[in-house]
Amino acid sequence: MKKRESIRKLYILVSLLFLMPPADGFVFVANSLIAHNEGVTQNECVTQNEGIASNEGGQHSHDAAHNDVAEGNAVAEQREIFVSLSGKDSNPGTHQKPLRSIQKAVNKLGPGKTVTLLAGVYELPDIIILSAKGTSEGWITFRGEKGARVILDGMRLDILNSKEYPSNNGLVQIQNAAYIRVQNIHVRNSHRAGISIQESKYVDVVNCISENSLSPGIAAWQRCTYIKVLGNTVINANDMKMSWAPYRGHEAPHEAISMAGPHHFEVAWNHVYNCQKEGIDVKETASFGIVHHNYVHDLKRQGLYIDGWFGQLQDIEMYDNVVHGCESGIAVSSEEGPNTKNLKIHHNLVYNNRATGLFFSRWGADNPREFVQVYNNTFYRNGWGRDFSGDPQYWLSGGCYLFSTNLKDVRIINNIFAGNFPFEIGHTGRFDENWATQKNIDISYNLIHDVNTIDYPIYLHTWLKDSVYSMTGAHALQADPLFIDAEHGDLRLKDNSPAGDGGYADPKDKDGNNGRHYIGAFPPGTSKDNFWWISNFPPQIATPD
Repeated sequence: MKKRESIRKLYILVSLLFLMPPADGFVFVANSLIAHNEGVTQNECVTQNEGIASNEGGQHSHDAAHNDVAEGNAVAEQREIFVSLSGKDSNPGTHQKPLRSIQKAVNKLGPGKTVTLLAGVYELPDIIILSAKGTSEGWITFRGEKGARVILDGMRLDILNSKEYPSNNGLVQIQNAAYIRVQNIHVRNSHRAGISIQESKYVDVVNCISENSLSPGIAAWQRCTYIKVLGNTVINANDMKMSWAPYRGHEAPHEAISMAGPHHFEVAWNHVYNCQKEGIDVKETASFGIVHHNYVHDLKRQGLYIDGWFGQLQDIEMYDNVVHGCESGIAVSSEEGPNTKNLKIHHNLVYNNRATGLFFSRWGADNPREFVQVYNNTFYRNGWGRDFSGDPQYWLSGGCYLFSTNLKDVRIINNIFAGNFPFEIGHTGRFDENWATQKNIDISYNLIHDVNTIDYPIYLHTWLKDSVYSMTGAHALQADPLFIDAEHGDLRLKDNSPAGDGGYADPKDKDGNNGRHYIGAFPPGTSKDNFWWISNFPPQIATPD
């Protein structure tokens, strides 16, 4: 055990020194720091800092002698400004004599400064606007005190429509800001967004909670760059009941976490559940982003979504996510953008969703999706409808459904499709003959465990008006994957699973085993200790002080 711990610490040290990306698969590495690297878009390791107390406590964990500045000093010289429900705005803003007004404290922010809120429920009279600009050497921090339960409540606040894009200001509004971190804040009861990032760069939202909002719990919009959304929890986003006045639209705006156009972003280690629409949506002109290690479940719509609007969406990678209890698990669209391209979807566990595990939609303008790689995912028991009734007319069904024909250069390889209904992999009848060759669509080396006894094509007449043909693709391994305990969500492979080495190994892939490769999300021998979403999730993210 000591030897394993020593090896683990050595690996972490080497990774940090050389900025190495994590390996494929559900790898969980502890004690990393957030690091922004301009121009770097590969996977960055942002993980758990073990042993730090959760934000549910109520104790002050700062040493007053360390944090307080002598009262005789000018407030401008303070590096940390404190706010408390028992404070006074005539106070100097020290730990012992805090301010009362959050916005007054925020207005004092500058490079290297911190505003720390002490424990309590703050009923906001207005939104909090963060517009200060830090520097790469002097980040600004807006946070709840470590170990304290800090809640910003907007129930009594009507957040007006800004009348300008995106018309969704947040209870915490990060606007025209730079090098700023929001941490350990619980935002609840927003009549628009929870935390909204607009026209800003180098922004981290870390270990926050957004609960009950009309629009997104957390969002970043076009003209934002270098955004990190890490270790947060979003509950009951997109609830029309949260509208200040009776809501006139047919649905609440946007999604639980909306990445609506930022460039160079990371969304990781977030818990999204019990929301009224989609979970994590990468959309509009979003580019050069990674979405990984998120636990998304029990939503009214799809768990993960990629969808181009207004311009080019490109270079998005989704990996090591867990999605269940949603409509579709993952959906890929190009509703209004010219095309949606350069996508990687891999090592995701997608199971027990009411509709399709992976859906290529025909929504909106149904514009092209190009250069899409889908590999080493596990799609299990999707498409069975509500209460797993097995209704073949449920509006979206199957393990993977190619409903759109506007696809090109798509590769679906080394995935497990098992127990999905009413087909494992299906395609629309609207494809021309020889469509796979003409469009360079490669569906191969997948494990297919088909339990359906339906004659194909089936006609989905209730919603989609589409004839669906079932297929296995080339070099399919048709067998039981031999999961360890699928009934209880343990979809690791038994030692004798045919998926252990039944896939295709690219010659450049170092994980290959004599020309073979494992199939599905979990490499052989994966320990249940790597089920990072089971307990103490989301983790506490380590950040520089």
